[in-house]
Amino acid sequence: MGFRLRLASFFVAVLVIVQGLTALLVYQVARQQLIEEGQRQLQVASAAFSKQLTDVSRRVADSVNLLALDYALRSAFAQHDEATLLSALRNHGRRVGARQMFAIDAEGRVQADTAGTVAAGARFPYPDLIDHALDQPASAVVAWQGGAQWMVVVPVFAPNLVGFVAAVLPLDNRLLVQLQGQSTLPRQVELASRGGDGRWQLLAHGDAPADLTRTLLTPRAQLPTLPRTAEVAGREYVVQGLWLDRSEGSAPVAALLGYSVDDALRPYRKVAFAWGGISLLGLLVGLVGAWLIARGISRPVERLADAAGRIAAGDYTLADIASAEPGGRDELAQLATAFARMSDAIREREARILHQAGHDQVTGLANRAATEVRIDHALASQPDTPAALLMIALERLPEIIKTLGHDVCDRVMRQAGVSLLEPARGAEIARATDGQFSVFLAHANRQTAIATAFRIVEALSEPYHEDDLTLDLAPAVGIALAPAHGTHAGDLLRRAEVALIATRGSDEPVAVYDPATDPHRPDRLSLMADLREALAHDQGLELHYQPKLNLRSGRVDCAEALVRWRHPRLGMVSPATFVPLAEESGNVRKLTRWVLATGIAQAGRWQDAGLAIRLSLNISARDLDDNELPRRVSELLTIHRVNPGGIVLEVTESAIMGKPDAAIAVLRRLAELGVDLSIDDFGVGQSSFAYLRRLPVRELKIDQTFIRHLGTSREDRLIVRSIVELGHHLGYRITAEGVEDQAGLDGLAEFGCDHGQGYLIARPMDGAAFEAFLAAGQWSGPAVASNGAASA
Repeated sequence: MGFRLRLASFFVAVLVIVQGLTALLVYQVARQQLIEEGQRQLQVASAAFSKQLTDVSRRVADSVNLLALDYALRSAFAQHDEATLLSALRNHGRRVGARQMFAIDAEGRVQADTAGTVAAGARFPYPDLIDHALDQPASAVVAWQGGAQWMVVVPVFAPNLVGFVAAVLPLDNRLLVQLQGQSTLPRQVELASRGGDGRWQLLAHGDAPADLTRTLLTPRAQLPTLPRTAEVAGREYVVQGLWLDRSEGSAPVAALLGYSVDDALRPYRKVAFAWGGISLLGLLVGLVGAWLIARGISRPVERLADAAGRIAAGDYTLADIASAEPGGRDELAQLATAFARMSDAIREREARILHQAGHDQVTGLANRAATEVRIDHALASQPDTPAALLMIALERLPEIIKTLGHDVCDRVMRQAGVSLLEPARGAEIARATDGQFSVFLAHANRQTAIATAFRIVEALSEPYHEDDLTLDLAPAVGIALAPAHGTHAGDLLRRAEVALIATRGSDEPVAVYDPATDPHRPDRLSLMADLREALAHDQGLELHYQPKLNLRSGRVDCAEALVRWRHPRLGMVSPATFVPLAEESGNVRKLTRWVLATGIAQAGRWQDAGLAIRLSLNISARDLDDNELPRRVSELLTIHRVNPGGIVLEVTESAIMGKPDAAIAVLRRLAELGVDLSIDDFGVGQSSFAYLRRLPVRELKIDQTFIRHLGTSREDRLIVRSIVELGHHLGYRITAEGVEDQAGLDGLAEFGCDHGQGYLIARPMDGAAFEAFLAAGQWSGPAVASNGAASA
C-alpha cells in the first residue's frame, strides 16, 4: 500500500469509525428507550386485560342470573325435567354467546349438559366454583376441551336453593382479537395452560401470533410475570405473563403479552437510511480530498522509490536521481543527492561481495555453491557428454587441526590449492568443504578421471614443509562420473564423497563410486519408508517357522520363528536387508513387538490344538533397553493363555555385552515370568561361561560357523564337544544351528547336543506348512546315529 493510499485510507477510516460509533450509540439509546417504553406498555396492558376479563365475567354473570330467575327453569329444576332444562339452557346460552350450558343440582351433580360431554348424574368438574356461587356468581378461566373457556356459575332458588346454572364462554382467537380492538392491548397476546407434567400448551392467540408460548414457555419453564426482553424467531420482544383467575379443578391458565422491539424500531429506519446516504457522501468527499493532498506530497517520493527499485535490481546508472526534485534545495533534493552517492558506494561493495560469495577466503578458489552452479550449467549444456567430478581429501587434516590449530590448516590448504593447479590444468577447481577440494573434468571418461586422480595424489603426496615442521597430508580421491552417477552437481558431489569414504581403510587412495555399496541410495531410503508403513498397518509381514530336531527322541518339538517381508512391489525381501533397516530407522522395537504378538498368538493356537511345540522368538539389542518389554510379554501370554515355558526368547551375545547391566535387569524380569532365555550365535561374541553365569539363560545356540564343517574339521569338533559338555555341566540346553549335512548331525548326536536346526532338517516354512510337517509324524530325514539316540 503506497503512501498516497495510506493517507487517504487514514482519513476515510477515521470518518468511518466516528460515523459507525455515532450510529451504534444512537441505535443503542433508541433501542433502550423503546424497551423501557415496551415494559411500561405491557404493565398497563396486563392491568387492562385483567379488567376486560372481569367486565366480561360480570356481564355474563348478570345474563346468567336472569336465566336463574326464570320460572320455567326453576320448575324444571324442582321436577328434574331434563328436556325443559336443556331447552331453556340452549335458548339462553345462544343469547349470552355461551358454547355450553350446565344445569347442576344442589348436590353438585350435572342434571343437563347442552353439549352432551358430561353424563347426567356425574359430578361437576369444578366444585370450588359451586361453593363460591352460594354467595355471589362465581367465574374462572379454565382449560376445557383443548381451549381456554370462561366458566360462570350462578345459583337457582325456588325459593330455596334447587341447583346451579353454569355457562361456558370460549376465550378463543376471535374474543382476543375483539378485546384487542376495544383497548390498547399489544398485538401479541397468547393464552396458554400448564399441565401437571409442567408442559405448556397454547390455547388461543390474538391477531398477530408470534410463537411466544412455544419459544419462551418450554417444559417446566416459569411464567415471566415481570417484563423482560427475549428473542423469538429471530426478533426481539419485551414479554410479560399474567396468571388468570382459575378453578382448582382446572390446569392454570396464563396470558402472555408481547411487545415487538423490532416493530417499534421500524419508523427509525428511514432516518437511518438518510443518515447512511449523508455518511456515504461524506466518505466520498473525504476520499477525494485526501487523495489529492496525498498525491501532491507523494509524487517526489515515488520518483525516488522508483530509483531505489532500480538500484535493488542492480541498475546503478541513475543520472536522473538528482532531477527527482529539479532546482530544489529542500529535504527531497538532499535525499536525491544522497541516493546518487549511495548507488556508487553500493556498486563498489557489491562487486566485492559477489567475489567473496563465490570464492574461498583462504585459497582464493571457487567455493562449493559457486562451483555447483557452474557444474550444473556445464552438464545441462552437454547432457550426453561424459564428465567426472573428483573429491579430494587430506586425511591428516583433522589431526593437523587438533595438534597445530586452524592457522596451520589454512596454510596447508592454501598450498594444496596451488599444488592442484598443475595436475588439474583446465579443470574447474573449488574448495568443497573445510578439508576437501573438488575438481570437475568436462569431457573426461573413466580412464581420464582415474589418471588425473592419481596425478593429483602424486602432487599432494609431497610433504608440507614449514620451518622445522614436515607434514604428511595422505591425500585420497573419490570419483563420480556423469551421466552414469548423476546429472546434477549435488548428486555428483554426494556420490564422489561416498567414493572418497570407500578409500578409507583401503590400500588404494583412489576409488570410483559404486552404487551397490552406497548406504544412502534413494531406493534404500524408500525401503525404510515402506517398512515403516508395513509395520504401521501389518502389511506383508509374515512369520516362518524352522523346526528344531530333538536329537534324543528324533522328533521335532521346537521351532524358531523367523520374520519375512513380502514387499508389494519387490516380492520377498531378505531379513539381511530389512532388519538392519529397522535398526537404522529406529523401528526395530516395533518389529520386535509385531514378532512377539504374532508368535505368541501362534503358540496359543498350537497349544489349544494340543501341539507341544516350544517356540523361539528373537529380540534385538535395543529391546534390552526397553523396561516395558517384560510387561508386554506378560500381557501377550495372558491374552493368548500361553504357558510361559512354551516360549523361548533368543538374544545374541553382542546385544547383551553392549549394555550388560540394563540387559541383565530386563532378562531377569523375563525369566521371572517363566519364559526361557537363549543365547544366540554363541561362540563368536565376547562373552565367557564365567560371565554367562550372571545371566538367567536356559539355552545356548552354537553358531553355525562351528557346525558347517563339523564332519571334516577336527578343531570345530573339539570346540563343539567342549561347548556341549561344559554347557550341560552348567545346566544349559544346547542347540546347534546350521546343520546341513548328515556328518554334522551325527557328530552333534554323538556329543550329546540337545537340538539341531538347519536345512538338513527343514527350511523355514509358513504356519500351515509347519503344521503339515508335524502331521507327517517323525522327522523324515536320515537316521540319527548317537549314543542311545532314537532313529528317525
